Formats: sequence, structure tokens, C-alpha cells
Amino acid sequence: PSSTPTPPRPPPKSSSSAMLRAAAAVGRTASRAAAVANAPRAAAGLGPRCFAASPLEATSKAYDELVAKAVKEYQANQKTVAGDLDAEIASNRMVLLMEGSPDAPKSEASLNAVKMLTQVQAVPLMAVDTLSHPALLGYAVTKTQRNRGPYLFVDGSFYADHDGLLAKFKTGELAKAIGTEATRSTGVFGGELPVATY
Repeated sequence: PSSTPTPPRPPPKSSSSAMLRAAAAVGRTASRAAAVANAPRAAAGLGPRCFAASPLEATSKAYDELVAKAVKEYQANQKTVAGDLDAEIASNRMVLLMEGSPDAPKSEASLNAVKMLTQVQAVPLMAVDTLSHPALLGYAVTKTQRNRGPYLFVDGSFYADHDGLLAKFKTGELAKAIGTEATRSTGVFGGELPVATY
């Protein structure tokens, strides 16, 4: 008996309809998984959760926790910290309690305060980084009764926080109260901010 060879099978055809059926099956599986995951929320009468909580809310909460810890740290070291900072505020015409330093501010509010004070040429100015130790931030919050810095002290008294500085800057009061024209450039660049030459 003679055997007939079987013809080779053609390669499977890739059809777009097969791909669509596979994608639909994956979609159905994902929908079922989402329904199972949201079942407890649906039972409680809540809709599906679309996205996480607001990052601004989380940041605000973290900052409030930082402030609470800073105030506790200040209270534990109040005599030393208050003695040192009260002396600095009393002996310097302007003291800025800020996040970071004037050369490297660590918050947008501190950066804006430095820009405003530079623009009006508020000198001499001493800056204290309230993030270098929690007790320093605790001192600033306790002394000013404001949670958000920076805090400017002028002639030994609290003068303004960021929002207060911004309001005074916009009206021109900041330049009149603590600014100076003596440090501005003269000659061709008269009235402009001084330019450093290295």
C-alpha cells in the first residue's frame, strides 16, 4: 500500500478580528476585576474611587505635623532658644526667619520674600534658617502666632509674614518703611539694583 504524504499546513492567519476578540476578552476581565474591587464601596453606597486624595491636602497635613513637632521641640528648649533669638532680634534692625538662606531659599514663600526685600534694598538684614532645627521653627510660630513663614522682624518687633510683605510691597509701603536708595547704582545705571562684580 502506498502512503500519501499529508500536505503541509499553512501558517495561521493573523486576522484583525481575532485580535479584537482577544482585546475584548481582556477588557471584560479587567471590568470584572474592577467590579470586584469596588464591591465594598458599592455596598456602602459609594461610587468607584477614581483617583487618590489631593496632593496639596497631603502636603498641608504634613506641614501642620511638622509645625506641631517644632512647637513641642521649642517648648522643650524654650529658655535657650528664646534667649538666643530674642537677643538677635533685639540687636539687629531686620531679622528674617525663613526656610533656607537668602542665597538658597527652601520654599517659594521664602524666595519671594528675599526678592521683595532685595528689590526695596532692605539692608542690613540678618536671616535665620528655621528648618535647620525644629525648635527654631517652633520659636517663629509661637512668637508670631502664624503657621506659615517667612517672618520679618523689624526693630525688635514682628513686622510681617509673606502675605503681609506682599501687600506692603504692592502698595509701595515696604520700600518707604524699610527700603533704602543709598545702595542703588549710580551713573549710567542710576537707580538700578547694584550689580556684583567679581
